[in-house]
Amino acid sequence: MKYFRTFLFALQTEMQYRANLVMWFVVGAIGPLTMVMVWFAILGERSDIGGYTKGDFVIYYLFMTFGWYLVGGEFSRQIGHAIRNGEINKTLLKPYSIVIGEWASEQAWKLTSMLVSLPALALVLYLMRGYIDWSFVPGQAIWIAMSLFFGAIIFALIQATIGILAFWVTEIWPFAEMMDVTLHLFGGMLAPIALLPQAVQRVTVWLPFRYIFFEPINIILGNQSDPMSVIYKQGIFIVVLYLLHVVVWKAGIRRYEGIGG
Repeated sequence: MKYFRTFLFALQTEMQYRANLVMWFVVGAIGPLTMVMVWFAILGERSDIGGYTKGDFVIYYLFMTFGWYLVGGEFSRQIGHAIRNGEINKTLLKPYSIVIGEWASEQAWKLTSMLVSLPALALVLYLMRGYIDWSFVPGQAIWIAMSLFFGAIIFALIQATIGILAFWVTEIWPFAEMMDVTLHLFGGMLAPIALLPQAVQRVTVWLPFRYIFFEPINIILGNQSDPMSVIYKQGIFIVVLYLLHVVVWKAGIRRYEGIGG
């Protein structure tokens, strides 16, 4: 309940800056829409490239824009700020996690941004309807939902761990920026991983980033013949990342109390 109140308070704050939300969506959508145009130009008269049709590219990059509000975020910076300015002090002796609190607060921004983006999403889908040939398979719904949920957990654990690094460093933004670059290359945000060089594809299998956006999109597009294997691998990364998060958090708290004491 305490985290729900944090969410509601953040939601009230976000509703005061609706114009900012619209502008942030416009800025965020420019990149993916540009990539759609680039792939359209590369395809030319060809029906597909690497199994991806023009309609697949539209769905792929639209999800990268809209799905960011479901799966993505950037609350590592808020955690780092709370640690640096001492805000964490008032939570250490209470049954309240600053990590979960900042995550809950960010959901307000994501929810309002997602609602703002819905009309734009519908407009793009309407304008691109001639390219899209996608049929929804009801039996895949459970796999899509699970892969998106697990992808969101993986992303949140990485963000939380990056934020905790503020116990050791003055600024975490270089690590947050590195995360963004890595996610673009090894997570499929820049281009579908299936179209990248084989060497890069082999590396991504051993990293958690492809399981945040790329694999859920593959299931949505029907390009994943064994969605259960994706869920299984996501589960393994969740366990590993959670254990890493706990270790880093405990080490950070010990260091923080040592300095404060």
